[in-house]
Amino acid sequence: MNYPIRGLIVVFYFFMSCAFAGEAALPPGVTLTKLDDLKWQMSPSGRESADILGRTDKPGPYLSLIKWAPNLKAMPHKHPDDRYGVVLSGVHYIGYGDKFDESKLHAHTAGTFFTEPANTPHFGITKSEGAVLYFYGTGPSAILPVD
Repeated sequence: MNYPIRGLIVVFYFFMSCAFAGEAALPPGVTLTKLDDLKWQMSPSGRESADILGRTDKPGPYLSLIKWAPNLKAMPHKHPDDRYGVVLSGVHYIGYGDKFDESKLHAHTAGTFFTEPANTPHFGITKSEGAVLYFYGTGPSAILPVD
């Protein structure tokens, strides 16, 4: 190997090691997504969502975060897939049925795990504190209004 090429290789490795200083290289197939790197999208219903892994509208598994603003209401709807949720912060109120009925709401506080079986009509609200939820499922998913 001639010296100029060897020198370029040494310089390349030096700069690469500086770029990753303080962070160990991840093994192939490992994904690291930081909260600051998420791309949030506003839905027509006023909720913000960010896909962590996969996409809700594509085939395959997905992980998503959903931010519910304070005093937000979701009318009865269903999803074509089984969904699994965890309330990360705030309180989220969920009721089951095809008509919005506040007497059927269950308060899900931070740390609560819940399921939304496929095609099960449900509705929800937040109060003054809002909520952030984590969802897992296998897409494609959708929000299907219930008449």
